[in-house]
Amino acid sequence: MTPPAAHRATTAHLQALYPFVAEGGLGDRGVYIGRNLFGGGFVYDPWELYRAGAVTNPNMLVLGQIGRGKSSFVKAFLWRQQVFGRQAWVVDPKGEYGPLAHASGTRSVRVAPGGAVRLNPLEPAAPMRDGHDLTRRRGELVCSLAAASLGRTLLPHERTAVELAVASISGRAAAPTIPAVVKALLRPATSSASAVCSDAGSLAADGRAVALELRRLVEGDLAGMFDGPTCPGLKMDGRLVVLDLSALYASPALAILMTCAAAWLQAVLNRDDGVRRLVVVDEASGASQTTGRLDRPGEPWRSPRDSMWRTPGPIPTQRGRAPGRSTASWPGLPACAPPRRPRPPPW
Repeated sequence: MTPPAAHRATTAHLQALYPFVAEGGLGDRGVYIGRNLFGGGFVYDPWELYRAGAVTNPNMLVLGQIGRGKSSFVKAFLWRQQVFGRQAWVVDPKGEYGPLAHASGTRSVRVAPGGAVRLNPLEPAAPMRDGHDLTRRRGELVCSLAAASLGRTLLPHERTAVELAVASISGRAAAPTIPAVVKALLRPATSSASAVCSDAGSLAADGRAVALELRRLVEGDLAGMFDGPTCPGLKMDGRLVVLDLSALYASPALAILMTCAAAWLQAVLNRDDGVRRLVVVDEASGASQTTGRLDRPGEPWRSPRDSMWRTPGPIPTQRGRAPGRSTASWPGLPACAPPRRPRPPPW
């Protein structure tokens, strides 16, 4: 008997050889996402899965090509989470979450040069046992902002000047500001210079380039957003809080704004009011590649009370090939097929 000819097939077809093998799913506690590759319903909730031990980190990274539904998925998930009493905060560089905020009964907080809203990224977070830790975090943030503005990595003497400037003003006020850092860089204290066996003039020369670049946030083209204390009266207890940064979406300075906004949100979240929130940083790849601040979600967002979602932006396609199916990265979870089109949401 002649054996059958060899046949080559993909795993998509070979799976039919095992028709009764399928994964058990994640249960039914949480928000309905869509249908998985096996035809069953896919339900996901970071807090429920974290409590059950199914995942060890509630944070998430959403990836996909242009036009494959990344933003629609995130918006639908935020909308459906409101049924469970969950809140969400969004860093919105494109200004596309305004309709969703309106449907949620809130208004976007528009941050623009010379606008009416100011946020202080150096505000203290939750009280820390070690004050040096808070000073270190502030120094890292200022160094990231300076590196993004200069377009290069800070040199050792520049980083030292920043760290000493931040340390010198941290003991004076509960909430130092960017203008205070610039002043401390241009006119360093004698004690700061003595700490590194230098003099005030040499230390000022070491940090002058950084100070002049940070001056953009104080008196330059980026003034009026992060150059003072946070405006009083900002309501952060709504079902959806959106920081609209679209005024500078086409600007190279967008990464600086996103870093400042994320740092301010981090300080507010660390005060721990007991509310479970989803924190979405849209188009995070621009800020992470430029400043390096958003490529470590475990560093600023450690609490299982909050779940940080990042949408880095579209995945580039290979030259000469059409975009393929969109994918999403779910830590420790199986791939999910695109859901069927539901009824259009209110936005």
